[in-house]
Amino acid sequence: MNKRLFLTPAGGALIAICFFLPWIKMSCMGTATYSGVDCGGVYWTLFGAGIAVFGAFFLFRHLKRIDLMPTIVSVSSIVSAAVIIYGVLSIAGGKRVLLFRVGPDDVNLRLQIGAYGTLIGYLLTWAGIAPMIRRRRRPSKSTQAMEGDSLSEPSAESQLKHTST
Repeated sequence: MNKRLFLTPAGGALIAICFFLPWIKMSCMGTATYSGVDCGGVYWTLFGAGIAVFGAFFLFRHLKRIDLMPTIVSVSSIVSAAVIIYGVLSIAGGKRVLLFRVGPDDVNLRLQIGAYGTLIGYLLTWAGIAPMIRRRRRPSKSTQAMEGDSLSEPSAESQLKHTST
């Protein structure tokens, strides 16, 4: 088995671990850090996606259906990307406080280790399944050779059927 494939569950585990690390740091009349747990709500899907990738790898490996991993990684990445985009857009919009709008620049918003680790985790999951995607798109040389041989000369069985009638 390709050792590079183990990058996928490592990425899933990193995503799950980074969910509990600080994602953002805000400083405006004090300093506060927020992790995925602190944000809560829809952000728990990121933790679920990391656990799903990690668990699915070992389940499909045991069932000898590792070829399904690109689907799992793709679905979890798309759902997680949608949640992250939602979070970025909601933060970028800011909050209305009395007559003022307070945005990310006003509160000195900075990304922390958890945000970077989550991004690296998704890159690892994709790096692990990249060889599988390449193999799926490119037919093997033995398959092409067999198809070429069957088209160029008829098989012995078909020749026997034609001569017996």
